[in-house]
Amino acid sequence: MAKLNIFVVLLLLLQMSVAHAQQPQPQTQPTIEQLLQEPFLDDYYSNVVHGYEIITNSQKHASRYVGNALNCTNCHLQAGTQKDALPLNVAGMYPKWRAKNGKRNGIGLRIRECFLYSMDGIMPPEDAPEVLAIAAYISYLSQGQVMGVEPEGRGVPTLQDTGYDPNPANGRLVYMEQCASCHGEQGDGTEDVPPVWGLDSYNSGAGMNRIQEAAGFIWANMPLGNGRSLTHQQALDVSAYLNLQLRPADPGQSKFLKLLEDFLN
Repeated sequence: MAKLNIFVVLLLLLQMSVAHAQQPQPQTQPTIEQLLQEPFLDDYYSNVVHGYEIITNSQKHASRYVGNALNCTNCHLQAGTQKDALPLNVAGMYPKWRAKNGKRNGIGLRIRECFLYSMDGIMPPEDAPEVLAIAAYISYLSQGQVMGVEPEGRGVPTLQDTGYDPNPANGRLVYMEQCASCHGEQGDGTEDVPPVWGLDSYNSGAGMNRIQEAAGFIWANMPLGNGRSLTHQQALDVSAYLNLQLRPADPGQSKFLKLLEDFLN
């Protein structure tokens, strides 16, 4: 009887092993580095690579829609792969309601508005190759994410209330000590470092022009390579200082551009 029970157990284990082997195993996708080495790619992966190129060098690969000196990766750090730095693995979060434009946004509209605000450029049409390529890259980064579930490290951290208002005067002192060596005393950046104000930076309608969002980004990631070294109050103060500086106007405040945006949507 004992031998029979052992036989039954072994048979069940064998059946379970066979069933597991027959189940489709999750496929791992090639890395960007591997894709860049391939001489030929299918339509999806060629769009993924093009999207990656736009994110990392928007000035070259999306120049017709860019109006400033920024590249997407200046805000979406590490080509959109760094947590707490506006990562791009967010395909499963769309479509979603967005108070900024009062409508349910698909990922395509979200991309197009980035060109208008963060890149201070022209909103591309929804079928522009640049939009489709960035959407493919976002889909690629989002593989394995659960639909509707917010990915870990999405967006930027929300800083807790410090009990004090953001102080731009203190922010200027912190900026000069911690930020000016890279971004310049006049905020104009260099060839490798983005401008943080002025006509070559993001405009007043960009998300980074909101004090709380910029403060979360600054605290988590700046100075570059030494994130979380500032206090929450210092990050808020620097953000308030940046918020006061000259930059292009919010195109959403222009009636003509707003009508044009509504027409393109």
